[in-house]
Amino acid sequence: MALDFLAGCIGGSAGVLIGHPLDTVKVCIQTQDSNNPRYRGTLHCLQSICTQQGFKGIYRGVTSPLFGVAGINAIVFGIYGNTQRHMQNPDLLISHAIAGGTAGLVQSFICSPIELAKSTMQVGNTSHQNPLDCLKSIYQKNGLKGVYRGLNITILREIPAFGSYFMAYELLTRRNDDLPVSTCTMLWAGGLAGVISWILIYPIDVIKSRFQLEPSLYKSSYDCLTKSVNSEGVSCLFRGLLPTVIRAFPVNAVTFTVVTWTMKLLDDIRFPQSLKRPENPLGKYADAVMIGSAEHLLMTVL
Repeated sequence: MALDFLAGCIGGSAGVLIGHPLDTVKVCIQTQDSNNPRYRGTLHCLQSICTQQGFKGIYRGVTSPLFGVAGINAIVFGIYGNTQRHMQNPDLLISHAIAGGTAGLVQSFICSPIELAKSTMQVGNTSHQNPLDCLKSIYQKNGLKGVYRGLNITILREIPAFGSYFMAYELLTRRNDDLPVSTCTMLWAGGLAGVISWILIYPIDVIKSRFQLEPSLYKSSYDCLTKSVNSEGVSCLFRGLLPTVIRAFPVNAVTFTVVTWTMKLLDDIRFPQSLKRPENPLGKYADAVMIGSAEHLLMTVL
């Protein structure tokens, strides 16, 4: 049980460091004024942030997801793994989907305030220097209700997101033989699973970001949806999708691969046996690289 949580924690941290710059771009594009947009697109937004704020700007607000996502991923992979293994038919794809959805539901209660602080910092709607001070300020002004603004729509997003996420990864890594899954396959399957889950729930994420960051403008998430569509059209629900998809692939490829190799290392699996009869030479090389990287990462963390 503890193995799932620790692997998820390490994998989540690696994913955050890879994907935070494009997450900052996503939030900035999602929440900009459509009548007077600041950014023409993904590349322009990234260039503008770097020019105005330097390298530090694209990692603005990273401390919140870095520590938060590490904990969130520990919960997600921990609950998913234990739920899936205790189901009546754990190998069915629907079992993986249900276990993933359950994990998404539970972690929403942690994810919602973390994302509120992260998004507020990313778009520059606060003078606070770190996400914790930002959340403290929100709590002082609006209490617990303010901190958990957007919880309902976060739950609505996370259940299908993680259900499809884990089901897609399981489907893409299934084999008809007893050979281990190569690192190349892990990377490809993890990245594709992340892209699929984001495409499915992206409109919900747009409404969540807007609703959380404009408390005076929207009374509810449904009010946010109707006002956004009426004033800007349905296309506003897909604004910022490109940087999200671009970010989703490497982040989730790294997350799933690091989680898998961490579990293999901590479970004391003999790596020479896992490299026997690899799928292809590239897979063998990637596996060897991941062994050294994973061992170094574990020694650093532990």
